[in-house]
Amino acid sequence: MNKKSYILAIDIGTSSLKAGLFNKSHQLFVVRQAEYSYHSFGMCVQIEPEEVWKAFLKVMDGLRDYLSQVETVVQCVFSPALIALDEDGNALYPAIIHWDRRSVKQAKEALTKVGKEKFLSIAGNIPYPGGISVTSLLWLKEQEKRIFEKAFKFGHMNTFFVKRLTGRWSIDPTNASLTGLYNTVAYSDWSEEIARELEIPLEKLPPIIPSTEIVGNVTREVARSTGIRCGTPVIMGSNDTSSAALGAGVLKGGQILNISGSSEILTICMDRPIPDEKYYLRTHPLLNKWLMFDITTGGFALEWFRSQFCREMSKEEFYNSYLRKLMEKKMGSPVNFNPYLAGDRTSLRQKKASFSGLTLSSTRDDCVFALMEGTVGRMKKTLKKMAKLIDLDRTIYLTGGGVNETLMSYRRRLFSGFNIVAKDNCSLKGCAYMAKMKLG
Repeated sequence: MNKKSYILAIDIGTSSLKAGLFNKSHQLFVVRQAEYSYHSFGMCVQIEPEEVWKAFLKVMDGLRDYLSQVETVVQCVFSPALIALDEDGNALYPAIIHWDRRSVKQAKEALTKVGKEKFLSIAGNIPYPGGISVTSLLWLKEQEKRIFEKAFKFGHMNTFFVKRLTGRWSIDPTNASLTGLYNTVAYSDWSEEIARELEIPLEKLPPIIPSTEIVGNVTREVARSTGIRCGTPVIMGSNDTSSAALGAGVLKGGQILNISGSSEILTICMDRPIPDEKYYLRTHPLLNKWLMFDITTGGFALEWFRSQFCREMSKEEFYNSYLRKLMEKKMGSPVNFNPYLAGDRTSLRQKKASFSGLTLSSTRDDCVFALMEGTVGRMKKTLKKMAKLIDLDRTIYLTGGGVNETLMSYRRRLFSGFNIVAKDNCSLKGCAYMAKMKLG
């Protein structure tokens, strides 16, 4: 990298795209963000890929003064987000994202055809509807036959994005891990066996490119529309949770990351794959390492409670005053909360949230504290389970939009045997880490 050169890191989330520039010393010095919307109806949750691209162009416009000095581009994306693409890389159908549950029927049929043990021993995951994208692919095959036949490739959001940037077809192993068609356990390639049993043509799947490899170069057309120099190398990148693990320094077996935002995600690095139907398994961006992750409703649940039962409070009052005081004094609740407001991504059955243990003496404080314990308490159970399988590090790195001193204090009480360390911008920093590995 020359004296004036930058890494352009891009984090594509479910509701916004954020980009940051890292300087020669790998310090993040400027960030821009643009929002977009996902659309839900019934059991369907999807997003228009072109809206994501428009957000990218908007963010690039805000960074235009720096883009001529960008030396490399690397991105991370939320996943799964199944996209059917034509030969030019245009989306034929909206991206079916991880909250989507329309494919329960197809998930059950896939499980019957392949078998639970084979899915776990090869793909490392059960084909949960929406959460493992082969179920959405099978839904398109059955319900949108014209789209399925017309599709040149099926990929995730990074397949669409990198194709638009470089003209090259690709998907990385961390995203492929959540398709149900990739050999996650062996950290290798598409599974011919599973694809054959589900009658998925392998030629409709993109080449798998390691997360830290250069996949192509910025095209002349993209250079004209953004200001990034034509020919700038693009590094493949990874899923956003995997990138956040890199950015937080979760590089060794047993290290732990908690991402707190709209969802609560607990992810643990492993030196060997340990498939389990109660959590997800994916490859780590670093070769021959894996990540398990458990996910449940987080900030969505708190915001739902605030909007329905604390309408007299502003957001600032609820989070910075009411919640802080409650967390400081409340040490338990007679009320219990099942944390499935957005369902359960590790269940074929559509679970629903519920409060239990309510009596005439139950208060609003009891309910909101139960919500907190139900949401974060699941992570405590997962840590206890994983501690029996691997040696866990005693530090939990914490990142995400839900991180504040109130919730930090609460976690320190809940996870009393662990040191809680806050980290910021981990997904962007993980992108920079991948670039640094490639560029030196």
